[in-house]
Amino acid sequence: TGLLQCCDLKDIKLAYRLNKAMEKGDNWKFLDMDRLNAYWSKFFSLLCMMEQIDVVLKWYKEMSPSLFYPTPKNILDLLQALDAANHLEVIPSVW
Repeated sequence: TGLLQCCDLKDIKLAYRLNKAMEKGDNWKFLDMDRLNAYWSKFFSLLCMMEQIDVVLKWYKEMSPSLFYPTPKNILDLLQALDAANHLEVIPSVW
């Protein structure tokens, strides 16, 4: 649960450091599928809020659907990020 609480802090640098630790070896195996999906969901929402849109889209393409299935909130966060960045033309490619 420590991983999930970090993302609530809205600290993108810390989230990236945690993500690097998650990707090391088999660390991701310590979370069950529900927690893993919750982790990716929160991480992605944080990206949508804090990152440039091209970075968000890069992560989205890498993460979905191989690492996680976006929740309705993730889709809404992505749409809001696209709207804020004035990139609504990208919607068909992420759908």
